Amino acid sequence: MTPSIFLRITDGKLILWDYRRHAQYEVGLQHVARLAELSATEEHAGAAAAIDAEIRASQILDEPEPDAWEWDCLARIFHVGSQIGHSNVATPRGTDDTDATDSYQGYVDYCASIVDKIPEMHIELPGEAIALPEVDSPELDALGRMSLWDALVARRTCRDFHAQGISLARVATALWVTFGAVHGAQRMDLLECGLMPVGYRRTSPSGGSLHPSEPYLVALRVDGLESGIYHYRSRTHALTRVAPALEPGRLGAMLCAQSFAEDLAYGVFVVSRFDKMWWKYPHSRAYRVALLDIGCLIQTFQLTCAAQGIQSWPTGYFVDHEINRLLELDDARHSVMFFLGAGIGSGSVAREALTAIHGSTRGG
Repeated sequence: MTPSIFLRITDGKLILWDYRRHAQYEVGLQHVARLAELSATEEHAGAAAAIDAEIRASQILDEPEPDAWEWDCLARIFHVGSQIGHSNVATPRGTDDTDATDSYQGYVDYCASIVDKIPEMHIELPGEAIALPEVDSPELDALGRMSLWDALVARRTCRDFHAQGISLARVATALWVTFGAVHGAQRMDLLECGLMPVGYRRTSPSGGSLHPSEPYLVALRVDGLESGIYHYRSRTHALTRVAPALEPGRLGAMLCAQSFAEDLAYGVFVVSRFDKMWWKYPHSRAYRVALLDIGCLIQTFQLTCAAQGIQSWPTGYFVDHEINRLLELDDARHSVMFFLGAGIGSGSVAREALTAIHGSTRGG
């Protein structure tokens, strides 16, 4: 009947949600029954005339079923529900309509109105901080010797790794270049504009400069670092150990049988901190920004690995809830969103083990 509504029970009330317009209506069982009837017939008259008038006034039946949408309704809820373009959708500055005449002032005023609610921007988990090697000139010189174009051409997804170790210095460099506060702990560019600095800057852009993506290092074969899982502290370039070494085979299993991951030197679970973004961007549009944030980091990580002469592999295919439990995440506020792997390998996009063997295909 319509692809843009769903029903939800909240505090004992039945709520009809029109996510296309970001509108909610409290309804009764008689409304639900009538909607069910209308989904099966075009008859709009009769004893339900009063209810029909309420339904027509809501305009929830005005949108036809899309002709071409191959994913399920959950994907459409995300796609449509995170769009902006209807006059009744509140903008971040808190008004009902976008005022094209106020330029940047509205944004500044909005930021000033929420300044007393700034969440923690520098995530440091409890536990001993393990200092990483400083990123020194030899490591940076190695990155500088490859041009941007050469790094772009060399960047590729590898699935054939040789189970060889990598020095902690090279891993620390990749973490710092991708996730570190490379411009310092203070946002000097904002201070110079007379604005209050919030957070820090990485080499990749981030919506509102919030940097909601938190890296968790999976050390498998890192020379000079005990195997295990660590949270990377972006501001101080240090690690906090959060879990012991994974049992053999567990990483590949969590990555949905992509067992070649067992031969990586290290990996990074990228976790999105939704609570960072809720503070500044309460509209569901921000979920798109969280995904784009990770996309920028993926490219930065792979280009860095290419410049280091190390093979890399990104994947978004894994068992979310199992990894969230492993990392002890409150998945209502933050969740694993991606995995980045790196190591010494052939550079092959698909090793022999991923092609047909004994009549079957493994991994992806």
